[in-house]
Amino acid sequence: MDQIIGYGAFEEAVCKEAAAKGLGEYELYYQRDSADQVESFEGEIEKFSSSTSEGVCFRCIADGKIGIASTELFTKEEAAALVARALQSAYATDLGDEAFLASGSAATAEPEAYAGANTALDIENALKLEKAALAKDSRVEMAQGEIGEYARVVRLSNAQGLRLSKGGSTAVAAVSIVAADESGEKYSDYAVKAAAGPDKLDIEAVAAKAVDKTLAQMGGRPIPSGSYKVLLDKSQVALLLAVFAPAFSAKNAQDGLSRLKGMEGRQVAAPAVTIVDDPAHPESCFPSPFDAEGVQTQVKNVVENGVLTTLLHNLRTAARAGVASTGNASKGSYASPVSVSPFTFYLKPGACTREELFAKAGDAVLITFMKGAHAGANAVTGDFSLESKGFLVEGGKITRPVQGITVAGNFFELLKNIEGVADDLEIDFSGVDSAFGGPTVLVSGLTIAGE
Repeated sequence: MDQIIGYGAFEEAVCKEAAAKGLGEYELYYQRDSADQVESFEGEIEKFSSSTSEGVCFRCIADGKIGIASTELFTKEEAAALVARALQSAYATDLGDEAFLASGSAATAEPEAYAGANTALDIENALKLEKAALAKDSRVEMAQGEIGEYARVVRLSNAQGLRLSKGGSTAVAAVSIVAADESGEKYSDYAVKAAAGPDKLDIEAVAAKAVDKTLAQMGGRPIPSGSYKVLLDKSQVALLLAVFAPAFSAKNAQDGLSRLKGMEGRQVAAPAVTIVDDPAHPESCFPSPFDAEGVQTQVKNVVENGVLTTLLHNLRTAARAGVASTGNASKGSYASPVSVSPFTFYLKPGACTREELFAKAGDAVLITFMKGAHAGANAVTGDFSLESKGFLVEGGKITRPVQGITVAGNFFELLKNIEGVADDLEIDFSGVDSAFGGPTVLVSGLTIAGE
């Protein structure tokens, strides 16, 4: 039986085999993901799951063709077999015509050792989350708490001499609420918050937020159908950026799947709009000094004062466009193909407060929840039609809850119709791959279907 070896020894064996085969261009990408989840319901732990995936992807160029192979088995014999399979795939297929190896040096951060999930604390927090939500108000009939811990380590080396590593871990608290008013009508909502570890989660605050959001909807009813000024809550700005982020991918643009193709240097949004991609945001638990190809990352204004300054590139899309990579190569797992995605992607906050933005809006509709965004939105055309709820704003003040409505529009037109941006930026760091955020914004001319 082949002897399992550590990753360092496996990497050395792969490099030695690649040299023996005369390969001058190759890359070894390693990724380990850990996920632990605990769910509570009716005072008991309803679900517990724990998983870890670990593996490598070897890419090389042979006779001008790219070869790819991956494995989860770390033995010397498998190191040789991995190189052989990649070579075989290169000879059999043609997966691309551009080089993919990063050259020079890139920033690196040695990941701290992940001690593993604190299962006992996760269970305690999940039960505490449910209990706190139920105790907040007698109208709360059901609360379901969930605690997750997630960790990732990435290591990358290539024939150009790069030896890079990064990683991080986070804990996430989420609670879903169902409450009933005096007539028995049901209302539901949720809250999610991430922190650097389970001991840093503010369980009481997450529960209170979910309950407050749910109770605020009571008495909600539709409004007449028509075109309205809309105040998009910061959470919904983040949602729309997440849904339509693929439009900013150079890969999608080159494949004809983005309306932003060829729009660099042109006005694509209102002057108040600046969209930032920050791979090293200080609040992120997964800072990325380099991307999935080893290219050094950088903070950049993808849209600046309404002008599209750049699409997001990896090495291949950059070579096709004749520009430098923006350092946005990504891989969902070690075996996934290289794609393009943002890191911490957010709409930059403005100078006015939320209250001042409401005063500017006068009469409007505040949207605090949109349902089914991935089914009711088309990232290629920008069109969306989403079941929504929120509040009626009259004279700059919230007057009553609104529900039973559908908000429709086009994301690219929405960007052009932003009339104001508040200073209340919030970013959702509950994911591992990308985070999205934004402040409250005022948009004109969205269609609402109501009564």
